[in-house]
Amino acid sequence: MKIKAAAGILVAAAVLLSACSMPFGAGGSAEDSGQATTQELAGEILGEEPLVSEIADDGKIHIGILTYQDHGATDETISGFESELQSLMGNKEIEFEHLTADGDLEKCAKIATEYANNGYKLIFACGTEAVQNAGAAVKDVPIIGGCVTDYLLSGVVSSVDAPGGNITGVSCLGPIEAQVDQIERISGWPVTVGILSSGTEVGSKFQESIAGQCLTEDQIPWKAYHAASEKGLRKAMELAAEECSCIYLPTDNYIASHMDIVQEVMLQTKVPVVTGDYQMCVAGGLCCCSIDYYEHGRMAADLAYDVLEKGEEISRLPIAQHEEWQEYYNPYVAEQLEWYNYGSMTPLTVNEPAAEGSTQAAEEETETGTEQ
Repeated sequence: MKIKAAAGILVAAAVLLSACSMPFGAGGSAEDSGQATTQELAGEILGEEPLVSEIADDGKIHIGILTYQDHGATDETISGFESELQSLMGNKEIEFEHLTADGDLEKCAKIATEYANNGYKLIFACGTEAVQNAGAAVKDVPIIGGCVTDYLLSGVVSSVDAPGGNITGVSCLGPIEAQVDQIERISGWPVTVGILSSGTEVGSKFQESIAGQCLTEDQIPWKAYHAASEKGLRKAMELAAEECSCIYLPTDNYIASHMDIVQEVMLQTKVPVVTGDYQMCVAGGLCCCSIDYYEHGRMAADLAYDVLEKGEEISRLPIAQHEEWQEYYNPYVAEQLEWYNYGSMTPLTVNEPAAEGSTQAAEEETETGTEQ
């Protein structure tokens, strides 16, 4: 496989950005359009019952942590963030409050607004939707982002080098070219690769486009499958397993939260799954090339420290990027698939999956399978 330079990904990002009709939050203010503000909308939908705890005048530094959906990668990121920031701040007492929006966009805005109104000094938002909605709702409190693939495409910054607002953070973009190379190695020469995501997240769409470009350059056909409900995910996985010799999962909040379905179908069909990060692999993949999410959180803590203690202007703090990654494999899945070609890959500590069919959902979903 040809190895692409980082500049190639930046060019692709620029092309995708120019293709977007409008960045998040653009197109005039709520007052101009006559629409309710994000805060008002959140209040109407979720009611006035506060979600965030009031903070006492106790001399502590209160940090609000917001996740769009909790899963393995966000959990490990937050752990790294809390540990590193506490270490950096030394004797200063820090109080962390962690709330999740449970996949609810309006709830993201409400939580962020309450953090700001209650006097929290900084918001750590994990997940693209968390950063987008926190940024739309809050303008006067610094927001550090994590678990976001591309901040520019997400519309939350004006520049990677100089974000320009109250948001900066760390990109979780993994080594997509290495992931594609891994797909080719574990599959021999794939007949067709299926790329599966929710189809609703900017970051996973971007990863799909880059992975598809790499596969096309290597003359390997691929298909995209999208599903954003549990029953739809099961159907999409089954269709992808029927039509493809390997399935690739970019990092995606929804898919990461439903890896039990992925693993169940994979073990039934024996079609290997390569994931975008090792937490997804732990939860139901065969192997991956992944950044370290604990380190991801520590990098975000470094940015928070720059703002809180050094007094750095957040609008001038560049988006941080990972430069290191590692290959991992899931030993339970490898044994079930009778796949032992893991070479020097690092084994992950995993638990056996839950009982079959435990995640079956009632709602219907139409999956897509568009050949490229």
